Amino acid sequence: MSHFQGDSSYKIFQLADSLFPTGAFACSYGLETYAQEDRVHDAKTLSSFISTSVRVGLGHGDALFTSMSYISSQKKSWEEIIDLDNMIHTMKLAREPREASIKMGRRLAATISSVYPNQEILELSSMVETRKLHGHHPIVFGALFAHLDISREDCIKIFLYTWLSTIISAAIRLRIIGPIEGQQQIASQLSLLTEASNAILSRNLDDLAPSCLGLDIRMMQHENSYSRLFIT
Repeated sequence: MSHFQGDSSYKIFQLADSLFPTGAFACSYGLETYAQEDRVHDAKTLSSFISTSVRVGLGHGDALFTSMSYISSQKKSWEEIIDLDNMIHTMKLAREPREASIKMGRRLAATISSVYPNQEILELSSMVETRKLHGHHPIVFGALFAHLDISREDCIKIFLYTWLSTIISAAIRLRIIGPIEGQQQIASQLSLLTEASNAILSRNLDDLAPSCLGLDIRMMQHENSYSRLFIT
């Protein structure tokens, strides 16, 4: 007997699919600079990059912001969402990831409001369109998913998985690993995503510490890189 209930599982597949147009395909989240420095050059060093990024950068940063935004949106506390959006805007120190986050958030809002236009989603989309929100991706992600019949736990899992999928795609294009190694990396990191997701569910605003110094420096360096495949 199938464990899938109604349309919600298929909706999760759709939202986690790399075909869903947010612009994440153009991001490497600092990986390109690490590859140019030869600090990430094979499966082992890539695994270390992913582990640190998930536990520190996402676990206390973007993914936690997603969780907090989800909670505020469920309560329809639009002012809290604005505060979270302003907070993440000031905490993103490097220009490229800050601008990329806004572009991705705006694309996400435009796409979801076109595909699943309920009252709350249209309200949130309007806040992005009228610039009441900068529209940072983690904030928009959590706020919108709260009104898509998707649990907060699944919301965080989708956020983490799509980030991992993006990193693996970038690693393949940077020739750090091949396609089969990419799938091996995903399989080996699923337990890390579960660990991170469970930890995030128990955290609150006091646990926010999104600055990961090594990543911030590499993404600042990336802005002045002569040759670039990615926008971060």
